[in-house]
Amino acid sequence: MKYFLVCCFLYVTSVSIIGQNTRGVAPEGGKPAAVVGNTWAVIVGISDYQNPNIPDLSYSDKDALAFAQYLKSQAGGKIPEDHITCLINERATAGQFASSLDWLMEKSKEGDQVIIFFAGHGDVERKTLTQPGFLLCWDAPSKVYMGGGTFGLVYLQEIISTLSLQTKAKVWVITDACRSGKLAGSEIGGTQATASNLAKQFANEVKLMSCQPDELSLEGPNWGGGRGLFSYYLIQGLTGLADLNNDGKVTLFEIEKFLSDKVPEAALPRSQIPMAIGAKSVSLSNVDATSLSALQKSDSNDDKLSVASKVDPPLANDKNTVPPIVNAKLDQFNKAIESGRLLYPEDNSAWSLYQQLKDDKSLANEWAAMKSKLAAAFQDEAQQAINDYLKADPKELKKRWNFDDRYEKFPVYLNKAAELLGESHFLYKDINARAHYFSGLNLRLAGERKKDTLLYKKAFVEQFKVIALDSNAAYAYNELGLLERRTKNYAKSIVYFNKAHLCSPKWVFPIANLAAIYYDLDSPSKAIEFGIEAIRIDPESPLAHLNLAAAYELNKEYSKAKVEYAKTIQLDPSEKDSRINLCFMYYLEKDYIEAEKIIKEYKLLYPNDVTKYINAALCIHMAQGEETKAFELLESEIKKGFRDFKLIEEEPELKSFISNSKYIELKSKYLN
Repeated sequence: MKYFLVCCFLYVTSVSIIGQNTRGVAPEGGKPAAVVGNTWAVIVGISDYQNPNIPDLSYSDKDALAFAQYLKSQAGGKIPEDHITCLINERATAGQFASSLDWLMEKSKEGDQVIIFFAGHGDVERKTLTQPGFLLCWDAPSKVYMGGGTFGLVYLQEIISTLSLQTKAKVWVITDACRSGKLAGSEIGGTQATASNLAKQFANEVKLMSCQPDELSLEGPNWGGGRGLFSYYLIQGLTGLADLNNDGKVTLFEIEKFLSDKVPEAALPRSQIPMAIGAKSVSLSNVDATSLSALQKSDSNDDKLSVASKVDPPLANDKNTVPPIVNAKLDQFNKAIESGRLLYPEDNSAWSLYQQLKDDKSLANEWAAMKSKLAAAFQDEAQQAINDYLKADPKELKKRWNFDDRYEKFPVYLNKAAELLGESHFLYKDINARAHYFSGLNLRLAGERKKDTLLYKKAFVEQFKVIALDSNAAYAYNELGLLERRTKNYAKSIVYFNKAHLCSPKWVFPIANLAAIYYDLDSPSKAIEFGIEAIRIDPESPLAHLNLAAAYELNKEYSKAKVEYAKTIQLDPSEKDSRINLCFMYYLEKDYIEAEKIIKEYKLLYPNDVTKYINAALCIHMAQGEETKAFELLESEIKKGFRDFKLIEEEPELKSFISNSKYIELKSKYLN
């Protein structure tokens, strides 16, 4: 048998008993049962995560599609397609998931049935009472879950409680979100901790779990052509195979009995024992005789996954009641979001179109969905930059160091998202925190460029605002550490980097930055200690290897420094300074042949960066007694336009060269 291990958790809630006639079809005569209220569903399935360090899953997307297909079928109650939002893989960003839940809360009324289905990863970086865990959306970072791209269980609790107790809807929440694989919280049992927290009651709900929190669930090709074991049998049971007393409905007791019979046997030799919590008499589904008969006759019992993958909360206006000009603008609004025209050009942006449409009474039922959709788009683009930073992407870091002007729009985007959602929204504080973070980042980068310490002071204010909104914001503590380093307050810098590490122990930046701080303090042993620890946390981080190389160089351990500089270049071929530094490590070890080879490669790669090439090449020639070659090289480059004599004169290794009368003559000749 070929199967794949996952720590699978499925969780169903219902505040009040779902009556026999709430969904599906009664067996008598095959006529549809009377539905009490409407059914609304948000279904998410993620198998292919954006971050390569988050293990992909095999069948989460298929499980989600199969459940959506079940809801649309006669057996599942023939839920209208515009009552189901299905977010699969790359469409399941944290912004889109939150937007869809907004749509769900807006649509749901007393007596309605609400279904939230999430199939993917769940994890927690550190076990605390204030953070019970996260559902990892498609754009989740592999570490620093508080940085976004995730959906906190605290928010899920809030939504369930609001829908259940305030709206008085009947709620199902199904989460297959505790899977195996190397995640940030693996060493502390993050997935198991998430499962245990999901198992706690939020209101008066009913829960179904695929296994005990300390077990693994199975997924594999043997079920439905490729499905999760629990999800596969869940749909079969709800369709009617779990109806033990043949009364035309499936209760919690019956689905628990059915799953307890089927799942453990199919999981052998592994142990997987489903759990059910709540009133055992609660009715979960009605049985459609025709669907049950077809299922019993089927040899393969494969699910046909034909449901459309809806991207966003549907903007399903009735074109018969909406004026054509309004429909045309609504289409323009959707196209503007899809093409990324969120604020600009001002006359044809999603924001301007929303302002034109938001008070049109013919779209009154769609205002909330439009607002949530635009807010999600504003968040998604900023989240990508945050993710690139959190994973220490070299290209993203260089964009920051070069003050990429696109960073200036992120605070604006996030402020717009917060404005759209309003202060009462559960994400308002998080979005505001990220807006202040980007504002502070921009001020720090501008301060570095302009050498303006006043901008640093303003940057501090913005990051303190982040901490006030989110005391676990590792990225803000790290930014505060950088600001203190810029202002040479090294003791405070160390405190902030340690706080960042405490909040996110699997994030490499705070520890790599501590190595840099101790380098600044001329403490090579401590710099080496933190450099080694940074590489232990993330062996693929160019910054970690670069800082460790510098620490070894400071300690005059040139052979070790060479290894780390070479690894830095391997991980980030665009790392220019590491090539120069590697050249000088060979130079200091008197391996002039290898040093010359590296500097010649540097010139080929960066033909316009002449100054560093000349400086290194002159040192190599002079060290070998090749004074004539050194002067020929310098004069050749001077004729091509080189005039940066200051750099040459600052190099200690070139003291004899610059004191030579030939150098004085060359400089005098070409400067005049």
